[in-house]
Amino acid sequence: MTAVSTYQPDALDIAIMAALEGDIRRPTQTLSDTVGASPITVRRRIERLLEQSVISLAPLVDLHAAGYPNLLLIGINVEHISPFDVAHAIAALPAALTVNVVLGRHDIELVAALPSREGVSTFLTETLPRIAGIARVTPAMALDVWKFRRGYQAHSAEDVPREHRLLDMVDRRIVASLRQNARKSNRAVAAEIGASESAVRSRIKRMQRTRQISFEYLQVHRDDPMSAAFVGIDVHGGSGRSVCRALATIPEVSFVATTLGRHDLICALNVTQVEQLTGLLHEKVVPIDGVKSTAPSHCLQQIAHQSELGLIL
Repeated sequence: MTAVSTYQPDALDIAIMAALEGDIRRPTQTLSDTVGASPITVRRRIERLLEQSVISLAPLVDLHAAGYPNLLLIGINVEHISPFDVAHAIAALPAALTVNVVLGRHDIELVAALPSREGVSTFLTETLPRIAGIARVTPAMALDVWKFRRGYQAHSAEDVPREHRLLDMVDRRIVASLRQNARKSNRAVAAEIGASESAVRSRIKRMQRTRQISFEYLQVHRDDPMSAAFVGIDVHGGSGRSVCRALATIPEVSFVATTLGRHDLICALNVTQVEQLTGLLHEKVVPIDGVKSTAPSHCLQQIAHQSELGLIL
């Protein structure tokens, strides 16, 4: 998990970060025109924000493109030892994307991604049970994902299944080159991986077009941690789609998926204060027509979060 910086961005820094939202590769001259500072000042400010770990400028890679199509949302109960110790052990697993110590029905909420159904089985029946302190594992597998961050997909019975294309070896080398700073020029990437600039340019455009990668999201390492909750929701028969559709319109909801397992669907809520979390749940989520029951797990501490892998809808 990236350390939170003690550096306090000023008004210009904040303006630059706002201008980077939506396209972290936006040209420096365009950023300069937007914020009213010279290109060299903008470039130096971005470098400082990176050096001070205020932001990360990495492309978001789609889980399917990376070879991890199976997304699990797992509630874990702990006995005899601290859930924080168990959570740190879980966070060391390669499959772990997000690990939160929570207050609710479970002690830990884990989001994990696996390459195959066989991998899912091994992870649930062998890998997790080996970790000392885990008493019970309650999994759910994501089926239809309706929202991830700002991305939204309105599923219907007539949908043609999306064809997911895996990143090839050259694609992966390009992504690895961009991981530290996605604003690196195509020429610099080409020199680093031993390819032509035109090949790098065309591959990046193709990966964006096919939704294998995205440059839309700026990762900001906040010094005022968000209050977050995973909420398991059970619905009345036949209302799953309408509930997902309603949840996806709520700005504070960052993730919505129908699931196979412990609940009919699971969503993630993000606010700046815990009081807002309670209000959001009871004023916007519970009243949705079709919601039968909710089971929130409020995040006490986020132990790990992998922000470079996600879902591009």
